[in-house]
Amino acid sequence: MKSKLSLFGTLMVPLLASVFLLSNMVTQAQDDATIPKYDLTNPAAPFIFSHDVAIEKGATAEWRKMEGLAMDSTKKMVYFADTEIGKGMSDDKGNIQLKGNKCGVVWAGQLDDSNNISTLKQVIIGGPFDDSNKDYSCNQDAIANPDNLSVDSKGNLWIGEDTDYHHNQILWMWNGKELKRFATMPEGAEVTGVRAEPNGTLFLNIQHPSATNVYPYNRATVGVITGFKAGDDFTPVSIPTGDDMKTLKLASGQYQVLAIAGETLPNDTTNAFAGQITRADGGTLNTCNNPDGNMFLPTTSTGTEGYLYSNWECVPGGVSKLYIKQGSDGTWTSIEGQNVDFSSVNGTQNNCNASVTPWNTALTGEEYAPDVQEEWDAWESTKDAFSAHLGKAGNPLDYGYIVELTPAGGEDNGIGTSVVKHYSMGRFSKEMALIMSDSKTAYFGDDGTDRVLYKYVADKAGDLSAGSLYAAKIKQDGEALNLEWIMLGQGKDADIAAEVAKMAPQ
Repeated sequence: MKSKLSLFGTLMVPLLASVFLLSNMVTQAQDDATIPKYDLTNPAAPFIFSHDVAIEKGATAEWRKMEGLAMDSTKKMVYFADTEIGKGMSDDKGNIQLKGNKCGVVWAGQLDDSNNISTLKQVIIGGPFDDSNKDYSCNQDAIANPDNLSVDSKGNLWIGEDTDYHHNQILWMWNGKELKRFATMPEGAEVTGVRAEPNGTLFLNIQHPSATNVYPYNRATVGVITGFKAGDDFTPVSIPTGDDMKTLKLASGQYQVLAIAGETLPNDTTNAFAGQITRADGGTLNTCNNPDGNMFLPTTSTGTEGYLYSNWECVPGGVSKLYIKQGSDGTWTSIEGQNVDFSSVNGTQNNCNASVTPWNTALTGEEYAPDVQEEWDAWESTKDAFSAHLGKAGNPLDYGYIVELTPAGGEDNGIGTSVVKHYSMGRFSKEMALIMSDSKTAYFGDDGTDRVLYKYVADKAGDLSAGSLYAAKIKQDGEALNLEWIMLGQGKDADIAAEVAKMAPQ
C-alpha cells in the first residue's frame, strides 16, 4: 500500500524510524507521545522489535516501499515489487546507493537448493519520469510504483500498480520480454487483489475508486475475470479517455463483481457486509473501502470452488470470507459469506497484501506496526478506535504480524475461521509473507521508509509456530544487491505472545 491508512481510509504521511518498550523495562508512560526505550537483550526482542534488533545487528535499513512478492516455482525465482528507489536507497549514503527512480522497479532473486536468495537484480524498471506530464508522469508504457505481484502457470508475471503517476492505474502482464497492459482501473482506484490461480482464474480487486465513477466502480469491489485465463494471449488495452476513465477496461474477458463494500455478504446469519469493521457490541465502527490481497483456498482439484478470503485494509482492519463456485458458463456464484472474527488475537490492522501457503491456508499481513516514531504517532491517533473495536484498550505490540487463516470444520460445521498470529515471524510493517516450496522458508515485504529485508525459516515444514528470523545486510555490486543474512533469533509463537501480553494496557 502506497499510503498510510487511517480509520476511515484517508491518507496519512508515510512513516520513518523508532523505539518501543519491552516488558522488563520501566520507562515513560505508555500514553506518552514518544515511543519508550526498550531492552533489546530480551530473548523475545528480535520478534517484537524486529526493526531495531535488525539495525543493532548490522542489517541494512534503507529499503523504500518493499511491497508484494511472487514466486515462479519452475524458474525458482522470487520477484519483489519495490514501489520507489528513493530516500535511503538513493541518498548516496549507507549500503545501498542506487540512482533514484520515482516509478519503481521489480527485483528478482534466484533461489538456491536451500531456498536461499543471495542476490537481487532489477528485471523491470519503471519510468522514465516526466514531471511535466501531470496525467502520466511515469511513462504510460512502463510500470509506475509496482505493488501487487502474481505469477501464472505459464510463468508470466502480473503486476498491479499503486501510483499517483498514472491517471488510471494499470494491471500489467510481463512475459519476460515485454510488458502488456491488461487492464486500466477506474479513476482513483488502486490495483489490488491480483492473484493468478494454477487453472488460469484471475482475481482482481478495485480499491478506493472515485465516487464519481459509473456503478459499480464508484465503490470498492472484490472480483474475478471471466472469459479469460491468465496465460492466454491478448491484445493490450489502450490508455482510457473520456468516459472510459471512469470504468474498468480489460484487454480480454469480463469483470464479475463478487463483493461490494457496504453490501451484505450472502447467507450470513449476522447480516454482515463487505468491508464492515465492527464495534465490540456488534455495531458498525467503519465501512472500509480498501479491499486488498486475495487468498483463494480451493476445495476441489479443479480449483473451481473454494473459500476466497479478502483483506480490507483499514485501522482496525478486517478480512471477508466467501465460498464461491464456478459454473459451466465460467461465471462464479457467491454461495455464502462471513467476516473473519479476529477477537481471539485482539484484532488486526491494515490488512494489506496476502498469500496462500503450500498447505492451502491463507496468510494476511498487518502493515505499519507501531515500531517507529511516526508509526507510534499514527497509533496514538487510532487507539480509541481499537478500544471501541475490542471493548478494551488495544496493545500496540499486538500488530505487525502475519496471521494464518484456516476455514473452520469439524464441530464448527464449517462456520468461522481459525485465526493464528505468528509472532515468531517477527513484528514489522508486514506487506505480506510468501512461503517457498519447502513449506519452511518465507520472504517478506516490509513497507515504509528505511526498512529491512527479512527471511524466516520454520523449524518444521508446514508449521509456522516456531522458527528463525533473519535480516539482510546489503553489499551493492553495480545495480545488483548481494545479501548477507544475519540471524536475529529463534523463537516460538507461544513464548513471544506471552511477552506481548505482559505489555497489554492495564
